[in-house]
Amino acid sequence: MRDAIGGFFSLQIILVFILLVNGYLAYSVNYTRAFRVKNGIVNILEQYEGHTEEAKERIADYVDGMRYEIPANMLNYCDSEDSNSSCQCFTNQGYCVKMTAVSGTDPNSDEYRGVYYTVVTYVNIDIPVLNRFINLGNFLQVRGETRAIYTTDPQV
Repeated sequence: MRDAIGGFFSLQIILVFILLVNGYLAYSVNYTRAFRVKNGIVNILEQYEGHTEEAKERIADYVDGMRYEIPANMLNYCDSEDSNSSCQCFTNQGYCVKMTAVSGTDPNSDEYRGVYYTVVTYVNIDIPVLNRFINLGNFLQVRGETRAIYTTDPQV
């Protein structure tokens, strides 16, 4: 009887170890995907010098190509907005973009203004029982910022 209990205990330890290793591997794969998507979006925003319609189309194609999908309830970055910025979350593509105005950065001209963008993507860990009780959205965010994009447009 003692050997049967010892064998069962050993199987439990092995099972827990396997679950931990698989969970870590799943998290690292999804984190890498979210990080790559964030970097791709930042590069596209810098290439098109803003969140223009062409940039949105290119971002949509890029996100679809990466097979990056996030549940809509995780997109909560735009909930806390300040007055200097505007924020948009794209639920069908799984990212948020926050535009923050920068002014007075060029000492030679007062009208020279610019913006920078903060891009937020999310790590998708979809564990149905755990996700119903705990919202892991803020914990699983991957953020990045563009360089300042300068313009003489008075609307910025």
